[in-house]
Amino acid sequence: MSSEIHERIYKPDNLLYTIALPRTYLADQPTPLILALHFAGHGAPFYGRLILTELVEPALRELGAIILAPDCTGPDWTHSQSESDVLTLLDHILEKHNVDPNRVLITGYSMGGIGTWHLASRYQERFSGALLMAGLPPAHITNIDWKIPFYIIQSRDDQFMPIQPTQDAVERLSSTGASVELVLLDGVTHFETYRYVEPLMDAVPWIEKTWES
Repeated sequence: MSSEIHERIYKPDNLLYTIALPRTYLADQPTPLILALHFAGHGAPFYGRLILTELVEPALRELGAIILAPDCTGPDWTHSQSESDVLTLLDHILEKHNVDPNRVLITGYSMGGIGTWHLASRYQERFSGALLMAGLPPAHITNIDWKIPFYIIQSRDDQFMPIQPTQDAVERLSSTGASVELVLLDGVTHFETYRYVEPLMDAVPWIEKTWES
């Protein structure tokens, strides 16, 4: 059963976001939260709805999680304005809904994947894990004392996000003792986002494990 999807505006800062509420949600029960960062593009308002409806909600529906998909307010997710607004929205959702703070996952695709690396590295205490799709890792990745686990999905045939930097990052992270899993896809181009639904669905056991630990 699909979630109830709503487009909303956080009025104090005029921040646009799309939210999926599981039909099993009960206000008196702590519920997991997934923060989903959209790919590049600043089209129509509620642009974050695309990654929510096309990828994250169909793939991770069975988790029964609230899914928050904000609109990026800066040039990309690593910009200081975007970062500040995401944290504001995250705090708003934590206050508005009964969210289990020990079960909060950050994920994103392409620009959102890069943003996931960025935000996870700066605010590890807010997330129980990071799931990255088609997003290049930062060059300084091994300079960070990583405490949260990673799950990375990327295609060998992505024409915009070459696989080698990701493989190198995984090797470096593994050598430092970080918990990281890499899933490689074949024959999937960068704009075939829908083909990530099944691989993302396969990540459900990993997500559940991170929420149990």
